[in-house]
Amino acid sequence: MPLKNLLFLFLVSFSLFAQPKREFRGVWIANVGNVDWPSQKGLSAAQQQQELIDLLDMIQRRGLNAVFFQIRNACDAVYESKLEPWSEWLTGQQGQSPGYDPLAFMIRECRKRNIEIHAWMNPYRAVTDIRKASLAPNHVAKLRPDVLLSYGPLRILDPGRPEVRSFVTRVVMDVIRRYDVDGIHFDDYFYPYPQTGVPLNDNTTFADYNRGITNRADWRRDNVNLLIEAVADSIRRVKPWVKFGVSPFGIWKNRSSSAEGSNSRGFEAYSGNFADARKWIQEGWVDYIAPQVYWSMGNGSANYTHLVPWWSENVSEQHLYIGHGVYKVNSDANWRRPQEVSNQIRYNRTFPNVQGSILFSAKTLRNNPNQLCDILCQEVYQLPALVPTMPWKNTTPPPAAEELDAQLNDNNTITLTWSYPHTPMSERDKARYFVVYRSINKASIDLRTGLSIRATVVNMEGKKTFTFTDTQVTPGTKYNYTVSAFNRLHNESKPTDVVSISTTQRAVEVVEEAPKPILPLASQLYAPIAPNEEPTEAVAATDDDEKEEAEPETQAAESEELLEVFPNPFNQQIDIRYRLTEATEVSLYVYDSHGTRVGALVVNKLQQVGTYSVKFNGQFLSEGAYYARLMAGPVQKTVKMVLKR
Repeated sequence: MPLKNLLFLFLVSFSLFAQPKREFRGVWIANVGNVDWPSQKGLSAAQQQQELIDLLDMIQRRGLNAVFFQIRNACDAVYESKLEPWSEWLTGQQGQSPGYDPLAFMIRECRKRNIEIHAWMNPYRAVTDIRKASLAPNHVAKLRPDVLLSYGPLRILDPGRPEVRSFVTRVVMDVIRRYDVDGIHFDDYFYPYPQTGVPLNDNTTFADYNRGITNRADWRRDNVNLLIEAVADSIRRVKPWVKFGVSPFGIWKNRSSSAEGSNSRGFEAYSGNFADARKWIQEGWVDYIAPQVYWSMGNGSANYTHLVPWWSENVSEQHLYIGHGVYKVNSDANWRRPQEVSNQIRYNRTFPNVQGSILFSAKTLRNNPNQLCDILCQEVYQLPALVPTMPWKNTTPPPAAEELDAQLNDNNTITLTWSYPHTPMSERDKARYFVVYRSINKASIDLRTGLSIRATVVNMEGKKTFTFTDTQVTPGTKYNYTVSAFNRLHNESKPTDVVSISTTQRAVEVVEEAPKPILPLASQLYAPIAPNEEPTEAVAATDDDEKEEAEPETQAAESEELLEVFPNPFNQQIDIRYRLTEATEVSLYVYDSHGTRVGALVVNKLQQVGTYSVKFNGQFLSEGAYYARLMAGPVQKTVKMVLKR
């Protein structure tokens, strides 16, 4: 195998197993065509609302922290608007109210779950198919047909007309002024995607509004640029904390067209629909760019592993979120690989400029093809993640929480209480949520990692005192806590002073929290368990073990003792032994040399001090190198195992 491929596999497998504390994890919720929501036209307001609640609950359980909610797909509205008619995808009739405001409802529900909500708009599309359209009297195609361009049955607002730019900006700002959204999001539809034999006739507009630009393609790109700049400037003047970003087609230019292009062979957004995303980044008009890299790793024309590095190299100041085409799962051999999306996310984490991912779309998460979501939750989204900050917008943190106190309850659980008496002077002073950090026994609380995050508590308007009850505790264990406040731009306050408290030896009496609905992985191989044999056996520490811990040792020696395997090489079964010097949450996985997980031996289990032995059976595996990966609190260790027949 070429050295380059070996290095790639090594990076994917081992460089960033630890999940970052901050990572953007979004999903698109499409309204057009009832793709994601509502499931069909004409549902009652209560049914539509329940579908949104179910979607958000699922999204929250899957570990995501942002949604892109489509509110304008064809000069219509999924919100109360005086500028454009209600979307037909709500009631079945354009212009008919669904009986409530879906955007306002969605904002309230997202706030309860601490999920960012970005209002997703299509800037130009007016009528998808004029032959089938039943338009409301106040639709722009009825009121101002002169500002539309025809492209087959499609109608779009003419990007070259100044009044179109003004109108689209006005629609955006109407939402900005009336709704507490976290962001405005444009998708990839600017000028129409070209079709063979279908001309786009904007001759009159070019003659009237060319601004001295003689090249038609340059003029079209400039029309789009002027809109992006106008929207960005307007948002920043009115609500500078609101984010603005675009999700363009995943190829800007191919290298065959320009030395600055990517190693790809496909449609180019730059010349195809005249979207110059690279310029938007360079000019600082967008706060993030989310290219739709909807290809698999290994694709012959547009390889995921070629495009992500290109985008990473061309985005430095703003955020880069990669759009994943999860709707393609099972569509071909590459997309049938169970870990395809998980490996894409692992690959993203090898690039510091990649701040996260957005998945298209919510329906795929809900349907869980090829156990996609189960694998995401178990492999890359196990831990919660906070949304990354945007320093160019604001770096000021909110005031810190105060008076953190811990009390032991009668059922041996722990309740934390803290106060937040501050009156915000501006929107950015408000604390939107609090993060509870926890460590066990003598471990310090590491605020740099998501491993320490125990819970997120939303700041409800008007409250001054907050509580959190920790039910995931064990008897006879000391717990340390601190709390930080976060504002809407996710800047973190100073943490409170640490409080510590120990549970008693009595049993913890709580109703178990409902587990995430994660099914077994089809690709996962568990070691067969003989009758009456436990899969994991705890071994109490011996006197000699305790004596050795008290003696000074080098860090290298301690690492060797932490995780051991024998016999090695092995021909079928191998013992994996690890030692814990303090009680902590433990996970133990086995991976092959391609980074594919082939065993989950211990998953997020709280274990006490001692030595543990786990048997791993490779009966159904091929010869080669495998890697046992131990994650014990903040400590992570890997050991190589060789299977030989």
